[in-house]
Parts: sequence; structure tokens; C-alpha cells
Amino acid sequence: MQDDISRIEKDASTTNFFHRSTLTRTLAGNRCEYLTITSKDRDPKSAKAMAKKGVFISARVHPGESNASWMMKGVIDFLTSPSPEAKALREHFVFKIVPILNPDGVINGNYRCSLSGQDLNRRWKNPSKILHPVIFSVKKLMRSFSKERECALYVDLHGHSRRKNIFMYGNNLKEQPHATRVFPYIMSKLCDFFSFEQSRFSMSKYKESTARIAMFNELGIPNIFTMEASFCGADRGKFKDQHFTTEYLMLAGRRLLESLIVYCKIDVH
Repeated sequence: MQDDISRIEKDASTTNFFHRSTLTRTLAGNRCEYLTITSKDRDPKSAKAMAKKGVFISARVHPGESNASWMMKGVIDFLTSPSPEAKALREHFVFKIVPILNPDGVINGNYRCSLSGQDLNRRWKNPSKILHPVIFSVKKLMRSFSKERECALYVDLHGHSRRKNIFMYGNNLKEQPHATRVFPYIMSKLCDFFSFEQSRFSMSKYKESTARIAMFNELGIPNIFTMEASFCGADRGKFKDQHFTTEYLMLAGRRLLESLIVYCKIDVH
């Protein structure tokens, strides 16, 4: 991941829209990095610049779910590409991306936990600055980001060990149940191995400390999702009965961003 980001950072074509930062240090002293991707404005405080909506994408809170990193690579590669769609996304949004939420777990070969022996995706409601420094810092970053500009989307990328296909877990607004379902529905039309039927929209007490529900309760925006990719493959579409390759997973990352273009009705020239 660091090699990949360094390659993009050194590319002269990305200078005007790609910025790499260290968010915090982990329990083991490793860097947790985040990326800011957006077109550079002459005046960052201008009405045009402030009108850009925010998008937050994270992955790998569970270190064993390496397929999440391949979806994330698809997101980053597409977003830093010269394609007209990527250019339109950079002009309309400010992207904050945390490629790996649990670097310690990844480095040490953990499957689900951090070095404190805890599932970090059950610590979002009240993270400890000492025991869960990354979650604490990401939550702080998201708070300030949402105060700075309207947030359109937050997606946390995961892998799923039992179900087939790619699908989303979302939340539920009783007064407007459709509000949290439109984006995944669009995704299902653009990605034939994404299953809207398998997507679920509920807010059980058991999951209230996950990123999906904790940040939904705090930020109050409808488009907060966990996107799950099967460890196996698809049972639908042209990839039916095939294992997901890294190319398929990267394609899912691209389709996520293309769904954002459709959802927000962005003109691509």
C-alpha cells in the first residue's frame, strides 16, 4: 500500500489533486495515513471550493479482509486517473481516504483484531485515544470534515466470509426508508456482481458501535455504508460461479465512484 501511494505521489500528473498525510501513530508506532484527493482551487475559501461535497472512504479495519484493500486500490487508481469521470469527481468532491484503518493488525498478521486484542469496528461509539488511537483520530477527522462541508457519502470497505457477491449494509430512516437505499440500488445497476437483494438496512443494538451506525447517529447523513465483498465470488451476472480476482475487486471500487456520479447527477465532459 505504501509503495502504491508513493508511486502515485511521485507522479507529476497528480501533484495538483493528491495529498498524503499522517493521521496518527498506532499502538506499535506505525503511521496511519490518509489521502486527500480533490482538484486544487485558486481560493480554497471561495464559494465554488466550499460547495464541493465531502466523501469519506476507509478500509481494512479487519486486517484479514484483504479483498477490501483491492477494492480500495480500485478506488484510488480510478480517482487519480486522467479519465473524464475521475476529473469530474475531483472537481465536485473532496475525498478523504484512509486505506488501512488497522495497520498493526495487517503487519502482524491478525485476522480481526488490533494489538489491544479488540475488534476496532466495535469501538466507534466511544473510542479510547490510548487503546484505539486510529479510530479516535478518524472520528475526529470526520467530525471536522463534516463541519467544513456537506458530506455526501461514507463507505467502509470489508470482506465477507460466508455470502457471495458484493453488497452493502446500510441504515434505516423510518420517515424516509428509500433515502438509504437509492445509492446501493444505483450500484446494483452499474455492477452486475453487486447484489441489492442481499443488501440490508437495519440498525440493531448489537451493531451500534460499528462505524456504520455510530457515524450515522453522529453525522445524520443517509449514505453511510459498509460495502462487503465475498471471499469467494459471484452467483450472478457474467462472473457467476467464478472466484473474484483482484481485477474484479478493483472494478467494484471503480463502480462505487461511478455510482456517485449517477447519484449526484454530475455532468462528465
